[in-house]
Amino acid sequence: MQNGVSNGMTVIAKGVKVEGDFDSQGDVMIEGQVNGHVSTNGLLTVGNEARLKADVSAANAVIAGDLEGTVNVSGRLELKSTAKIQGDVTCETAIVEAGAALNGKFMVGQVKTPSTTRQNEAKNASKES
Repeated sequence: MQNGVSNGMTVIAKGVKVEGDFDSQGDVMIEGQVNGHVSTNGLLTVGNEARLKADVSAANAVIAGDLEGTVNVSGRLELKSTAKIQGDVTCETAIVEAGAALNGKFMVGQVKTPSTTRQNEAKNASKES
């Protein structure tokens, strides 16, 4: 399923189930169920009763429901107190309300590669000597 909405919001209402890949150029609000992949260049809003088994990519996101899969947000991610995420999360900035649950890696800001981390540790060790 593909949606080329450029201005406006796409809504997956409560009681609606989407299977497969969902791509949008605009904002997306999910109140129902999605199994597959969700991608948007806009704001992704996941309602507190929404259930996703999906890998998610968005410019910005607000998550209040259940999500199982990877989350990649190029900008700001907000996890509401009712959010339950099972999977790895990567974002530039994050706001996490008390009560939000995450079972996975949570990477915020510039992610360092293992080789960069080892080089920095070696530099710090030589300075301490």
